[in-house]
Amino acid sequence: MTRTLTGIGIIIVALVWSQPPVVGGVAQRGPEPVEIAFVANAPTGTVVLVDVASRSVVGSVDVNPARVKAVGPGSPNYAQDAKVSPDGRTLYVSRGYVGDVAAFDLASGRMLWTAALNTGRADHMTLTPDGRSLFVSAMLDNRVYRVATATGEITGHFVTGVYPHDNQMSRDGRRVYNTSIGPLAGMPRPAGSPPLTETPGSAFQVTVADAETLAVTDRIKADKGIRPWRFTPGEKGIYTQLSNEHAVFAFDLTAQKVTRRLDLPVKPGVTPADFDFEAPHHGLALTDDGRTLCLAGRASDYAGLVRVPELTLFATIPVGDAPGWAETADAGRLCLIANSRSDDLSIISIPERKELLRLPIGDGPKHVTVARIPATVVAAAKARR
Repeated sequence: MTRTLTGIGIIIVALVWSQPPVVGGVAQRGPEPVEIAFVANAPTGTVVLVDVASRSVVGSVDVNPARVKAVGPGSPNYAQDAKVSPDGRTLYVSRGYVGDVAAFDLASGRMLWTAALNTGRADHMTLTPDGRSLFVSAMLDNRVYRVATATGEITGHFVTGVYPHDNQMSRDGRRVYNTSIGPLAGMPRPAGSPPLTETPGSAFQVTVADAETLAVTDRIKADKGIRPWRFTPGEKGIYTQLSNEHAVFAFDLTAQKVTRRLDLPVKPGVTPADFDFEAPHHGLALTDDGRTLCLAGRASDYAGLVRVPELTLFATIPVGDAPGWAETADAGRLCLIANSRSDDLSIISIPERKELLRLPIGDGPKHVTVARIPATVVAAAKARR
């Protein structure tokens, strides 16, 4: 009986402490979380915080505080991808040619841990819905590693197709999907790399793995390297860009084939020198209602707005130089485009079909992710500027 009453007492105390304070009979709640866009600047190793509502820079995190030097093809890459914990307090960054993943406290900017992947390039990541694990591509080693977010411990890996790139979780958190782009002539494995001991799948492949056991449950071949992609509503297919294509595709995962293709405009005079690593289109986001794609047309310097599932283009909007990533914000009303050569962020109104602002953001923005952050954390980040 004593144990039971004690347990009830603990529950009551917890409930009392969890309730907002009451003043004058009215419950007082804290400020609402703030929608923040995190823009990763690869060459400088910084992640810039942009307040979506005010369209202004409110802080940054130095994700290479030790000034580690790393060599790789193209420009230096110390911030490839970024994700934010569900509580909005921790930032995770795959640090490109450093070959690791690092975690940072957003309020203080302090590094919490690093996880070395022993690879030539730590690439794109995804976070499980419960926030407990990251899945990150070790691109040059044909592996996706699972990393515990609490400690940075590597808890396993699965083998992918050749050169794994983008990763996404199923909505229920049970499966992780990786897509591979195949070997790139401009991105060989570094000299002296240890020999690969596992046989990868096809060059171009969707690899599906169980998030818990890491067992590969499906390997779906494609005809070309799969660039940024998003699930269709219901997760039966994907919308994707492909290597060396000025187009967007609908791919049926069950039938394992392309079901629709939309060729997109190409600016006169465009050559492969206008885009990097065989990706003339690199950046794809889907609005919350599942009806509109926003595409980063890297080679031709525009954002494309496309109706889905029909795949019909209804707007092209000029942006900065070499747009390389796209993300939606403000409940799908905005599209954010990272312009990697003009060093700015294009903020686009999807309903108005126009660029609202081109915000200077830092050297070589590579990736954008959007999350809701406690107001107190944002205030602390502002104070560090």
